Amino acid sequence: RWEASYFGADPTFWSRRGALALLPLGLLYLSPWLLRFYTTSGDLRVRLRLLAVSAVAAALFLKLSGFARFLVKRGSLFDRTILRFSALPPRRRIISLFLASFFIYQAAAFILVSRGTTFSGDEPYYLLSAHSLLRDGDINVANNYAQQDYFHFYSKKDHPRLKLGIYGRQGKKGKGSIYPINLPGISVLMLPFYWLSQLVSGRWLTFILKTSLSLWASLLGLQVYLYARERWERERLSLGLWALYAFSAPVLFYAVHLYPEVPIAFFAFYIFRKVSGRTAPSTIGMIFCGFLLGLFPWFGLKYSFIFYPLLLVSLYFLLKEHKVRLKALAIAVPPLISMALFYVFVYSLYGTFSPIAVYEGVMSPERTEAFRQLLLGIPLRARIDAFLDYFLDQRDGLLLYSPLYFFAFLGFVEICRRKKSDFWALLFIGLPFLLNYALFTHRQGTAPQGRVLTPLSWILIIAVGYFIVHNRRKAFSFFFGAAAGAGYVTAGILLANPSFLYQPTTHEFTSRPGEFFVYLSNLHFFLPPLLPSFIKVDNTRYLPNYVWLAALLAFVAASVFFRKERPLGRAVPSVFAYAVLTAAFLLWVLFPRSPLYPVKAVEYSPQSALGFYTFPMGKGVIAKESGDFYLHFEKPYRFLFGSRKKLERVKLRFGSIKGDYSLAMRQFDLPLWEGKTNGELKEMEFAPAAVYEFKRLFLYEIDLRLTHRSDESMLLDPFLFQVIPWRD
Repeated sequence: RWEASYFGADPTFWSRRGALALLPLGLLYLSPWLLRFYTTSGDLRVRLRLLAVSAVAAALFLKLSGFARFLVKRGSLFDRTILRFSALPPRRRIISLFLASFFIYQAAAFILVSRGTTFSGDEPYYLLSAHSLLRDGDINVANNYAQQDYFHFYSKKDHPRLKLGIYGRQGKKGKGSIYPINLPGISVLMLPFYWLSQLVSGRWLTFILKTSLSLWASLLGLQVYLYARERWERERLSLGLWALYAFSAPVLFYAVHLYPEVPIAFFAFYIFRKVSGRTAPSTIGMIFCGFLLGLFPWFGLKYSFIFYPLLLVSLYFLLKEHKVRLKALAIAVPPLISMALFYVFVYSLYGTFSPIAVYEGVMSPERTEAFRQLLLGIPLRARIDAFLDYFLDQRDGLLLYSPLYFFAFLGFVEICRRKKSDFWALLFIGLPFLLNYALFTHRQGTAPQGRVLTPLSWILIIAVGYFIVHNRRKAFSFFFGAAAGAGYVTAGILLANPSFLYQPTTHEFTSRPGEFFVYLSNLHFFLPPLLPSFIKVDNTRYLPNYVWLAALLAFVAASVFFRKERPLGRAVPSVFAYAVLTAAFLLWVLFPRSPLYPVKAVEYSPQSALGFYTFPMGKGVIAKESGDFYLHFEKPYRFLFGSRKKLERVKLRFGSIKGDYSLAMRQFDLPLWEGKTNGELKEMEFAPAAVYEFKRLFLYEIDLRLTHRSDESMLLDPFLFQVIPWRD
C-alpha cells in the first residue's frame, strides 16, 4: 500500500486503519429508516444528501487524522508550501495576502448581493451622508430626506413603499438643518465608491457599495499577520491567525457591510502594533499613528472610549518601554488637535460644545435632567444582560457564530501570566468601550453578529494567538481546531442564507430564537431553548444563560488548573468523529427539516383554529390575523400548518385582482391544483389525502410554485393565499 511506502509502518496497520476510517459510510445503510419520518420527496432528498455528506466527511476526517502524527514527522505539502511562501520577500508576501483577502471579500459580497441583500441598519444613513457630501458638499441631509435621495442607492422597483425615517438631529439653524447621528468619517471613505456606483444600477450598484470598505478589512487582516510575525516569528502561526481572523465572523461579514467598525479596528490595531513592538516607531511613524488616532471621533462619538485609553497606552509604551521622551509628543499632539477640531465641529452644527448633541440635538436643562434620570433608572440587571449579549446571545452575540473566540479567554490567562503590561493595556483599551455600551444597554440593531465586539476583535485574536503559542495540552488544541472548523462552516451557511445575519436584540424584539439555530433544528428537535439569550426582557429565570456562563467559567478554570502536558489519545479523533456524526444524523438527517417555529395562530371559530409555522415559508410573506397570507415575491412557498383535530376538508382562496399568475400546488407530494389566475380570486376545496401526526398535532403541508405573468409590482399588489378549515 502507498501509505506503508510513504509513511512507513506495517501494511497491515494501514489496512486496519483504512477499514476503520470507512466505517462511517456504513451509516448510509440507515437511509431506509428516514422513510419512517417522511413528509415530501424534496425533504427526503435534502436529508439523504446531508447523510451522504456527513458520512463521507467523517470518513475523510478519520483517514486524515490517521496520517496526522506521521505528517508531523515527515512534513506535509502544507508545511512545504508555507516554507516556500516564507522564502518570498516580505513585500510580496504582504501583497499576496492582501490580494487574496480582497478577492475573497469580493466573492462574499457577490454571493450576498446575488441572494438579494441590500442595505439595512445604519447603512442607508451612511450612504445618504455620502450622497450629500458628493452632491451638496455638506452633511445637512434635510433636503436629501425631502427629495428621497435614498433612491439613488435603493431600487424604487424593489422598495416601492420605502420611506426612510429621519435619523438625525436638528442643528442650531433650526428648521431646514438636519445633521446625521452617524458621523461622516465612514461616508468620506466611501465617497469614491459612491461616485462609481452612480454609473451603474441594480445589483451592480449594490455590489460596488457593499465592497467599498473591503480594502480596510484586508488591511486589518494584514495587521494580524504582521503582529504575529513580529511577536512570535512563526510563519505558520501568522498565516493561520490571518486566515482564522479574516475569513470568519465578524470580520468576513463586516468587510462587506457599511459600518465603521472595521476601519476603527484597523486604526487601533496598527497603532498598538507599532507602539508595543520591539523597537520604537520613527518620528514620522508616530505622527502617522497620531493622525490615525485623531480620526476616531469622526467615525463615531462612541469611539472616544477607545481613543483616550489607546492614547494613554501609546504614551505608556513610548515613554516606559521605548523611552522616547519628548518625541512622544509626535503621537499625542495630532489626535488632541483633531479632538479639539471635533468639538469646534459640534459647536458649528448645534451651537454647543457638548458632544451628546450629536445623539440628542440641542438639549434644554429640562431635557438634560430627563436624560440623566433615564440613564440612572436603568437597572443593573439590564446592563449585565447587555454586556453578556455581546458575547453569548444566540441572535447577535459573537461566540456562538465564531466559536474560536471562546479560546480568547484562555489566551488572556496566558497574556496575564507572561506579559502583564500587554494584558493590562489590552484590557484598558477594550473595557471602557464595552462598559459604555452596556451602561446604556445599547444593542447593535440590524447588523451582522458581533458588531459591538468588531472594533475590539483584534484584541481577541491576539489572545487566541497567545493561546496557540503557549498551549501544551493536545486536547485543547484538538477542540480549538474543531471550533475553528465550526466557525468556517457557520460562515458558509450565513453566506448562503443572508437573512440569518440580521438578528437584532433591540427592545422591539422579544423572540429569543436566532434564525441560524432555527435552521439547524428539525421538526422533532428545536435547538434555541438550549442556547443563551439576553434579549431585552427579564432573563433572570432563563436557565440556559446560567448553564452557559458556568460552562464558560469551568472551561477557563480547566485551562488554569490543569496545565500538565498530556498526549491526545489515539481514540479521541474517532470518538469525536462518531459523536459529531451521530449528532448530525439525529439533528439534520433522521427527522424532517421543517422546524415548527414561529407559530401564527389563526382562530376561525371557537371550535376551529390552525397554527401556521412561518419559518418554512421563507421571506416575502405577510400574515394577517384573519389568516390571509400575502405573497410578495415570485418564488416557491411552503405552508406548514397544524391542527389539534384532523381536518375533514380544507378550503383555499388564492389569486390577485390586479395580476396574472401561474400556480402549481401540492399537498405534501400529491398534486393539488395547477392553473392560472387572471386578475381574480379563486376558491377550491379538497379533502386532505395525507397528514403527518406529531405529538398531539395533525400537520399539513401545501407547497406553492408561483409564476408572475403580468407587469405590476408584487410588492404593491401581492398574491393572496388563504387556508380555511371547512366542513360540509
